[in-house]
Amino acid sequence: MQAVMTRSLIAAALLAPLLAFAQGTVQHLSGTMSVQRADGSVRLLSERSQVRVGDIISTERDSYAQVKFSDGGVVTLRPSTQVRLDEYRFSESQPQNDGFAMGLLKGGLRKVTGLIGKRGNRDAFRLSTPTATVGIRGTDFTGLVVLPGGGPDTPPPGSYFTVHEGAIGQQSGGLEQLVGAGQTGFSGAANLPPQIVPPPPNLPTVNPPQSFSSNQPTTLAGGSGADCTVR
Repeated sequence: MQAVMTRSLIAAALLAPLLAFAQGTVQHLSGTMSVQRADGSVRLLSERSQVRVGDIISTERDSYAQVKFSDGGVVTLRPSTQVRLDEYRFSESQPQNDGFAMGLLKGGLRKVTGLIGKRGNRDAFRLSTPTATVGIRGTDFTGLVVLPGGGPDTPPPGSYFTVHEGAIGQQSGGLEQLVGAGQTGFSGAANLPPQIVPPPPNLPTVNPPQSFSSNQPTTLAGGSGADCTVR
């Protein structure tokens, strides 16, 4: 009995790091995607590469990526986008401990929530941008950050959130604005309250090309699932 218990503890100890790291997986990739790990190392990612807490993920120009998380949630990144995974806690048997926090630093994404954000603590999900913070519950939405200095053909700088299904609570300037399906919320600055706006006609989209699929080849030699260190 002692030997069995010892083997079980060893197996659990070996599995724990894998469970800690297996938070998100690159499901589809068209183009080039890189990650800066918490230790400062930079790697190129491919399909089936893992995403971890502390990672800063970047897509290059003309590149799309989709990351699926262990709770079933999916994030699709448009070209020239950078996000940071600040927190991820998911245990199927402990919904009260759920937690997801991501920073959209630039570019745009589309998020379809998994179990986090649909059960347990309604404040378990948080997406932040330079000008706003969003909380959700069972939602499909697009978030876009427009930086200053983009030229006359770009929308006014700020954070835009368009809800496709469900609703979000968009917070800035100390106030919260409920944004429902079919609506677009805008926060022009962190100290200004959010508002519902007509989506600007030149607002970028997060619509991958039709060829965007698990069969789409990546730009990496070394095959799917291979991380290549950038030196």
